[in-house]
Amino acid sequence: MNETESAPRKKRGRAWLAAGIAVVLVAAAAAGFFWWRGSYRQDSFFDVSALTGALPGKSEEEVIAELNRVVDEGMFNIAINSYITFPDAKGEGVANIENVPGNRYNMTVSIVLDDTGETVYQSKGIKPGQYIQKIRLDEELPEGFYYATAVFTAYAQDEAHTRVGQAAAKIQLEVGG
Repeated sequence: MNETESAPRKKRGRAWLAAGIAVVLVAAAAAGFFWWRGSYRQDSFFDVSALTGALPGKSEEEVIAELNRVVDEGMFNIAINSYITFPDAKGEGVANIENVPGNRYNMTVSIVLDDTGETVYQSKGIKPGQYIQKIRLDEELPEGFYYATAVFTAYAQDEAHTRVGQAAAKIQLEVGG
């Protein structure tokens, strides 16, 4: 075999190698994109301000009582301050929203004004045993007192976050003053 015959074979071999590497890189990029997109979607359900552990300020007896409480299938407990004060329309209020450790569901919490039906706060997901101590309202409210309802929505701990129920608590908000 002479040099003129082997040069085209070498070029074809290099072309196949380059094409193979390109296919592998495209497949790796596609797999990486779908993995990132799936993990983002899953992680974006949960609230970044949710902290794990017992809500600070609870006595040892209260913590033990929560841990010993038996929650029936389909039932869940909710916890939130009944009176939340905000220093101004943009400030933080101590809400002490808690998804107690005995619950078997992830939760989201929305706060809806009773007189207008406007949602002024919406959390992302909170796992059992997590809490959100301080919140900022999503809507700026003028100074004053507001009657509202905290709506806890329970979701199964599956990948689809299937909604399984709701519970509500009447609360009051004070802005400024």
